[in-house]
Amino acid sequence: MSNPINRRRFLGSANCAALGSLGIFNTLVNLKLIGNAVAAPPAAPGDYRAMICLFLHGGNDSYNLLAPTMGNEYTNYAAIRSNLALPAPGSGSPKALLPLNSTNTPGRSFGIHHAMPQLQQLFNNGKAAFIANVGTLVQPTTVAQFKSNSVKLPLSLFSHNDQRREWQTSVPQSSLKTGWGGRLADRMMAFNSSNQVSMNISLEGSNLLQTGNVSFAYTIDPGGAKTLTGATGGVEAELNRVQGAKSLVEHTYRDVLRRAFSEEAKRSYETAERFAGIFDASPLSTIFPSSGLGSDLRAVAKTIASRGPLGHSRQIFYVQAGGYDNHAELLNTQAGLLGSVDAALKSFWDALVELGVENEVALFTCSDFGRTLRSNGQGTDHAWAGNAFVMGGAVNGSKIYGSYPDASQLKVGSGLDVGFNGRLLPTTSCDQYFSELALWFGLAPSELPEIFPNIGNFYSYSAGSPPLGFLL
Repeated sequence: MSNPINRRRFLGSANCAALGSLGIFNTLVNLKLIGNAVAAPPAAPGDYRAMICLFLHGGNDSYNLLAPTMGNEYTNYAAIRSNLALPAPGSGSPKALLPLNSTNTPGRSFGIHHAMPQLQQLFNNGKAAFIANVGTLVQPTTVAQFKSNSVKLPLSLFSHNDQRREWQTSVPQSSLKTGWGGRLADRMMAFNSSNQVSMNISLEGSNLLQTGNVSFAYTIDPGGAKTLTGATGGVEAELNRVQGAKSLVEHTYRDVLRRAFSEEAKRSYETAERFAGIFDASPLSTIFPSSGLGSDLRAVAKTIASRGPLGHSRQIFYVQAGGYDNHAELLNTQAGLLGSVDAALKSFWDALVELGVENEVALFTCSDFGRTLRSNGQGTDHAWAGNAFVMGGAVNGSKIYGSYPDASQLKVGSGLDVGFNGRLLPTTSCDQYFSELALWFGLAPSELPEIFPNIGNFYSYSAGSPPLGFLL
């Protein structure tokens, strides 16, 4: 899609270096949206969808997040993981895997990490699902093709920065400058009656996932609208401190660029003030944990509660939780991290129920990559495929989608191992995972290749046949 350079787009790109230190820049960039919405069908009355990407920063060891619990599969899992293996359910250990009532894995049984009893309950109640052995792929690939380098492969496999980028672009064969969430927002901006605040809302500042050709992330913090300099006193307090700057931008400059910047800056103040007023007035009684993720997800819930006054029928949120690069110590560290996530997810689910939107919101996880099956002594190392989960009332839950490795594949040196202590080859692509979310969000099937250029290598749309089937 062609987007000619105009004043707003010029300002958004030209002022990055000059204004990158100002918290207000997120609003300036966001104002590029106004007047640039692309064609999309208008949202029907009451039609609302929101997606929340929870990025587990550092590469979550997701073969302890979701693990087999019986027979040869558990035997192989325990042998490979050695000192990192979690006990099976019924072992009497407080660190035993929690049993999952999976309805689509006959003859197999699975458990979830012991630190996540709330997610276990959501799964067993049909409100969550797992996506198994998923990762970045350009095209379907075998171990033999990987080893002979006879197919296109993702760039810089096993690198944090590169794989994080490729999860966010879903185009792993190139260093693309836009993310799939940004490209999706570009296509769907007309669903929202107002684009003064972007449908892409971030609790983590600018990010590649939400960067489009036209749309960018609107950054908020747990208290609501981002302040001008990152101070914590709230928008009104911050504006009181910068009245001089505010009066300056109200002048008319003779220089065209300064005049254009002045106009955008003035409107950015107004946008921040408007967002803060709407956010603060939106009621939410659910109590969240005081953790960073708990505070972030509370802000997401408050912004969802603000959707009507904001003019939003579609919203995409980005939050992250860090600390998952566990080379040196895995068991205790991951238990603490996943426990914090579990508590925040429970409160977030309760908030969605309070707001009456649990069937219109889907939270999904991403991470840099999976980790090696084999222990390095205390932790695990960079690998490839991993397991993700999706939560929401629209989730076709109590199921594990994709293909969780069987007993013959949970091995080092054979099965799906591409080398180095059990780096598993993905059997489900990020494209399949994300395109299902995009279709549920309202993207037309014919537009999938615009957002996911590689999707045709994995999936061809036909009515009633979704990429994976985890959303109703």
